[in-house]
Amino acid sequence: MMTTMMTAAVLARQERTLEQVVASDLSPLARRIDEEGLYPESAIRALGLAGAFGHHANGRGPGAGVPAAAAAMARIGEVCGATAFCTWCQDALVWYLAASENKGPRERLLQQTASGAQLGGTALSNPMKAFSGLGALALKGERVPGGWRVRGRLPWVSNLGPDFLFAAIFEVDGRGVMAVFSCAQEGVTLADSGRFIALEGTRTYAVLVRDAFVSDDMVLSEDASAFVPKIRQGFVLLQMGMALGAGRAAAAQMRIDARAQNILAALPFDAARIEARADELEAAVARRCTEVWDSSRQSYLETLRVRLQGAQLALEAAQVNLIAHGARGYLKGSQPERLHREAHFVAIVSPSVKHILTELQRG
Repeated sequence: MMTTMMTAAVLARQERTLEQVVASDLSPLARRIDEEGLYPESAIRALGLAGAFGHHANGRGPGAGVPAAAAAMARIGEVCGATAFCTWCQDALVWYLAASENKGPRERLLQQTASGAQLGGTALSNPMKAFSGLGALALKGERVPGGWRVRGRLPWVSNLGPDFLFAAIFEVDGRGVMAVFSCAQEGVTLADSGRFIALEGTRTYAVLVRDAFVSDDMVLSEDASAFVPKIRQGFVLLQMGMALGAGRAAAAQMRIDARAQNILAALPFDAARIEARADELEAAVARRCTEVWDSSRQSYLETLRVRLQGAQLALEAAQVNLIAHGARGYLKGSQPERLHREAHFVAIVSPSVKHILTELQRG
C-alpha cells in the first residue's frame, strides 16, 4: 500500500508542467534564493521531472532540442535568475553527455541528468578560456591503469553538492581529456569560493582535485581539442535562456508597475520593445541552432554575436526597468534591484562579454 501511494505521488509530480513547477515550487522561494543563498534543490529536481533539462538529450540533428531547452530556461529566469543559471549548468552537463561518442557515461548518466534525478554542473569556464589562448588548463592528469589521476584547482564551479557530478577537462601530455567527476569521490573537495553580489543560491564552489582517480568509463572524450568545437555552440546558445529570461522579467515588471507607465515613452525602450527584442533573439537562437554541430570558427563567431546581443538585452532591459521604477527600484530587496544584479551575471559568465569581444576582434 505504501509503495503504491509513493508511486502515485511520483507520477503526480511527473505530470506537472514547467509552468506549474515555476509557479508553485520556484516563485515562492525566489527572494530567499537571492537574499539567503538558498539552493532550491527540490524545485530544481521538480523542474527536471517536468522536462526542463531533457529537450536536448536525444536528438543529434539540426537544433538538437537546444531552442526548446533555452526557452524553458528563459521561463525559469523570468522568476529567478539564479535558478536559470543552475538550469544552464544542468543543461550543459546533459549536452556533453548527449554529444559524447563514449557510450559508457552516456548510457549510465544521460537520462539521469536529463530527468533531474542526478544533478550536476560544468567546469568548462577555465577550458573555454584555455582553448581560446586566454590561459592554461587548471587540471593536470596522468595515465594510470584503468584511467587517470588528476590534480589541480578550479576556482568557480556551480550547481554542485555532496553527490553531484561535474564535467571538466584536464591536460595530459599536451592534450585535453574531458571526463565526468563526482563530488563524492575521493580526492575531490568543495571549498568556499567567496561571496557574490547575486546568484548566491547556486552552490558555487572552488573545486580542489587532489590525485582523484577518473576511470576510463567516465571519459567523454580523449581529444578535448576536437570535442569542444563540436559542443561549444550548444554550450553558448543554451545560455541565451538566461538572457531572454532577464529581458522578459524586466518587461513584465515594467508592465505591472502602473505608476511608471507615464514615463516609459521617454526611456530608451519600453516593455513592448524589450519583448520584441527578446522575440527576435529567440528566433536568432533557432536559426543558429541549425548549425549547432558546425565546428568551424566562422559559425562559432556568428553564435558569439548572438550571445553578445543577449548580454546587451539583459543589461539594458534591467537598467531601464530600474530607472522606470525610480527610487522604489533602488530599494534593497526590490525586484528591479535583484534583476539588475542578476542581469550583470549574464555578461560575465563564460564566455563573458570580454571574452566574446576578444574572439570577435581576432576574427
